[in-house]
Amino acid sequence: MKHPFKLSKSNIVFSIIVSLIIIFLNIRIYGFDAYTFGLSFGSIIGAIIFPALIALLVWFIKGKKEYGGTTTFNIVLALMLLGSISEFGQVINERKKPMEDMQKAVSKYKERTLANPDSTDANYSELSNGIKNSIDGLLKTSVGEERKVYLALKEYFKKSDSVNVQWNSAYNAFAEPRILDFSLLNEMEEFKFQKNVIQKYIDESEYFKSFIINRVEFLKHKTKNIDKDNKAYKGFLKGMTNKDSIQKPIFIKYINGHIDYGKGMKSILELLEKENGKWQYENEVITFQDLETQNAYEKIFNHAILNEEIVNELSDKLVELL
Repeated sequence: MKHPFKLSKSNIVFSIIVSLIIIFLNIRIYGFDAYTFGLSFGSIIGAIIFPALIALLVWFIKGKKEYGGTTTFNIVLALMLLGSISEFGQVINERKKPMEDMQKAVSKYKERTLANPDSTDANYSELSNGIKNSIDGLLKTSVGEERKVYLALKEYFKKSDSVNVQWNSAYNAFAEPRILDFSLLNEMEEFKFQKNVIQKYIDESEYFKSFIINRVEFLKHKTKNIDKDNKAYKGFLKGMTNKDSIQKPIFIKYINGHIDYGKGMKSILELLEKENGKWQYENEVITFQDLETQNAYEKIFNHAILNEEIVNELSDKLVELL
């Protein structure tokens, strides 16, 4: 006797169980939002339709017997569930790797920079590339609101990287042997050149400082359209805020040291320019004809040296706090 094709109660119960497992896994990986709901719904429909089609085929083969194919439905659905679990496991591993790679890149940068401060530029370049690759890896395995978080992170790092590169460029120009080589100060053009380089160093330091002071607000602005209850958003912002609260006080002292040191060196150049022809540079010592001017110079110079010491003292601390 032929019977219409229909699923048994066990098929329906098992389908519900599989659906709940799929929903749980999606929420566990991607969080709960509209995208996850849609993804889960699509996965569930796909997971049920395919076993149903196979069961329908078996029902035909068995001559349309009552509940023909129901066992097949459960078997195929179970196999698909195992495949989905395996796929979810792979996704989890793929999502962990970029974070692990990022942590390794930071650790490597800290270790190499602390061991050899002169290699900071090369180390930073490697760190920058590592972070960019890690963010791209996170974007490949993220969806919905979480993806928006990583897109904001990518934009933030792009800005941060740009600020850092600009500052490094200005600092390296300032650190060139020509700058503050007082034996070269024979013409007004040389005074002008050196003062411009130092001013650029001061300006970029001020800009760097402003960026760090406002970076959390920058991130909040970039993530203003993201669901504030999203776990990726909350975790990301919490981590960033905590890091900022630890790093910022040290960084402000550090960058202020750079700014004040630059201003001190520029003041010395301005003093030398003003007193041009009334001082001499011999054996790396500047001597003014006028005692009052000599005292003014030494006061500026000593203050600048104090700021240089602050910079040297705090540079390692900042690296350690990454």
